[in-house]
Amino acid sequence: MSHGPPDVLIMGATGRAAARAASRAGLSVACADYFADLDLLELGPAARIDPGQAESQFTAFALTHPRLPWLYTGGFENRRALVDLISRDRPLWGASGGVLERVRDPFQVARVFERAGIAHPRVRPSPEGLPRDGSWLMKPLASGGGRDVAPLVDEQDSPSEGFSYQERIAGRLISALYLGAGDRAVLVAASRQWEGAPGAPFGYRGSLGPLAIGPRLAVRLTSIGQVLARSFAIPGWFGVDFMLAQGVPWPLEINPRYTASIEVHELATGVALLPHHRRACEAGTLPEPCVFPITERKIVVAKRIVYASRRLVAPVIDRAEYQPLGSNRPATIADVPAAGTVFQSGEPVLTVLARARTARECKARAIDLERLWTERLETDAPRPSG
Repeated sequence: MSHGPPDVLIMGATGRAAARAASRAGLSVACADYFADLDLLELGPAARIDPGQAESQFTAFALTHPRLPWLYTGGFENRRALVDLISRDRPLWGASGGVLERVRDPFQVARVFERAGIAHPRVRPSPEGLPRDGSWLMKPLASGGGRDVAPLVDEQDSPSEGFSYQERIAGRLISALYLGAGDRAVLVAASRQWEGAPGAPFGYRGSLGPLAIGPRLAVRLTSIGQVLARSFAIPGWFGVDFMLAQGVPWPLEINPRYTASIEVHELATGVALLPHHRRACEAGTLPEPCVFPITERKIVVAKRIVYASRRLVAPVIDRAEYQPLGSNRPATIADVPAAGTVFQSGEPVLTVLARARTARECKARAIDLERLWTERLETDAPRPSG
């Protein structure tokens, strides 16, 4: 498929959703990620990156598109030197390596919240003296998508480095989305987060949103965003995952990049968010908060990841099923693998998308779609050889 010259590069573990966001904003893309899915290839040229050679291959991909602006998705927040290397001769629509180093430090973030009087979980650099009853969590310092997060229990080996330990808070897991510029931030929306991937009980499973936000919660979330903006000057999109406990948001993690929930907000509202992100990064300007009607919604959108239940080979999936460009029929699947792609048990295969008038109905539809596609993959996928 032929495409025009790209306007922006997108790089990360998975780039399809961000590439679709760029397409909604009228931009052409070139993308490099770990999958090069079929619906990503609909949007522009895409290179499939070997995770074991990510540093060199992402760099080589960037060099084939000199001086073109770029943005990154999940995983790059843990590659701070690479972010700065790629940004040396091109505009970056996102946080620099220096910003990432500060805002991804759980101890710096905890101190910022402490000084501002914002409720937050306690964090420790060592498990020494902590109870081993599951009331604390082990979290990799280079975390991503909830992978390798585990309760601290008697049977759990405690690594000596590379982890922090965070107090476990009970409540509803929610993610707030912000736009930042300089020392200011605007609250965009919030979404329900699902966790529980195979082999990763805290792994990201999906999002549902936008959630209706009451005035009191909106004030609290706005305060969290402003404190982070004043302390870290995060440009453009950033997300805050938090537990909502008795009306109080307890921030758990900061994601200073394109977040998975952006897709559900754009699909639910029809508002393209990338132009706001671009202006925040290039010009340091933010839209008025009223641009984002965070307390109103017409429909709710959910996305859930379908994981392989065994080692399998992706079957042929008809192009009409993942909505070819120009179709008016909303897609119900995304991140569609090419036929013959081999997945190991527990790996993500594709994403299902559901729409409804209420959160309850939308959740039910998404879970039904996830089950249907899990069964279909079990039935249609050819058995791998060997």
